Amino acid sequence: GGGEIMDSDFIRRVAGGSALALLLIAAAAFYLADLQGTLGVLAGGGVALGNLVWLRAGSHRALRLFGGGRVHPLWLLSLGVRHLSLFGALGLLLWSGFIHPFGVIVGLSVLPPVVVVQGLRAAVRNQ
Repeated sequence: GGGEIMDSDFIRRVAGGSALALLLIAAAAFYLADLQGTLGVLAGGGVALGNLVWLRAGSHRALRLFGGGRVHPLWLLSLGVRHLSLFGALGLLLWSGFIHPFGVIVGLSVLPPVVVVQGLRAAVRNQ
């Protein structure tokens, strides 16, 4: 797709690149650290990817709602639910003790550079 900021092809490329990077980093974490670090990387990456998919769905709704000049109150509520869900998932994962906090940070950090690289690739391709 060409015109949309978060079109399906872009999301697919970001998710695929992030998943590949997460698997490689998780393997390195298992070799260098332990299972808790590996699970932390995978959990953080999973939360980041889930947030990306949720953001894409929300961005389409937001464009539709803002296009009419009004914001629907339920859309604003969904923003709060998304944030509470993500923070709750991270809190439960960390509280459980099954994952290492540093691994979670590493997993969460994988998505932004992949988004930048894929965004730059898309920009060059669309010139």
